[in-house]
Amino acid sequence: MADEVRKLAERSSRATKEIGSLIKGIQSTIQEAVSAMNTSLTAVDRGVEKAQQANQALESILKTADIVQKVSARSVEVSQQAAHAADELISAMDSVSAVADQNAGATQNMTANATVVTESIESIASVSEENSAAVEEVSASTEEMTAQVQELNTSAQSLSEMALSLQELVDQFKLAGK
Repeated sequence: MADEVRKLAERSSRATKEIGSLIKGIQSTIQEAVSAMNTSLTAVDRGVEKAQQANQALESILKTADIVQKVSARSVEVSQQAAHAADELISAMDSVSAVADQNAGATQNMTANATVVTESIESIASVSEENSAAVEEVSASTEEMTAQVQELNTSAQSLSEMALSLQELVDQFKLAGK
């Protein structure tokens, strides 16, 4: 019986050592899990911070796009007003040109001051031609400006759409992060 008690004591001792080893292994695994959780928590905190920065950047982009769109709309309005003014100027120049033509006809009927009247009419015609050329240049510039404003408006709208898409993505990320 003493032999059996000794064998039982030896088995108890081995079992105790095995249990101790198992407990050490479990403690080590728990420490690794805690460390991994701490690392994950740090990464999540960084991710949240980056998402907040991205959100702020997107809000800034949206504000800028809105400003660009308003400026573009105002530029289009100014361009339309300039085009209207150019049309009125062309009409006035046509009237001046018509008057110049009438004066040229009247000068042919005059004999007394033909030279003076002819020089005056030539001067008026020259000014009319210069004004007509200037009006055409203004009109061409206005058309170019209108085209550029329209391109700018299209770009602003595209930026606005991209900003809205990015905002939706950030909102989805926020919802997924919670």
